[in-house]
This record gives sequence, C-alpha cells and structure tokens, in this order.
Amino acid sequence: MTSANLHRKLQQLIGKQFLFLGEIWVLIEILSDMDSVVLRRCRECGQVGVQQNLYGMPNRRAGDTLTLPISDSSGASYSQDLMLLLEGRQSS
Repeated sequence: MTSANLHRKLQQLIGKQFLFLGEIWVLIEILSDMDSVVLRRCRECGQVGVQQNLYGMPNRRAGDTLTLPISDSSGASYSQDLMLLLEGRQSS
C-alpha cells in the first residue's frame, strides 16, 4: 500500500476523537508532505495552555498539539504510534 493510499484512508477520521497517552485528542490535519497527522488535545476534556510570545510573555490561549508519523520506516504500513492512536478511537 502506498503512502498516498494510507493518507487517503485517514481523511475520513479528521475531526474524530481518540484516546492516546491517557488523554482525548482530536485529529485535525493530515500533512501528506511530512507523512504525519496532527492532533489537538480535546478542549472540552481539559485545560487549555497559555501560549508565550517571542519574549516569554503570556500572549493568548492555545491548545496543545501533537504530530505523529503516518508510515512506518518501510512506508508500506502505518507507524506503531498511529496504530496505537487508531486503537483508541472514541465512538461518537
């Protein structure tokens, strides 16, 4: 299976919630050029952090994000991190 096929299959999961590393995350984007998915910590499920500006001053509230690789090292199947994420899919 090519990486394009792997990316295409993940498109339908954008906006879905997943239990990953003991917290609820929402899949917000698939970065094909970086072979990665971007997750955002669920806003309703926890605190939102304060983002600092270039000088270290609190600027605005921003959610935590996490980036995971889509493909394994061979590029033929999903990475182990992504498989763990998919196992934690929450029913909506």
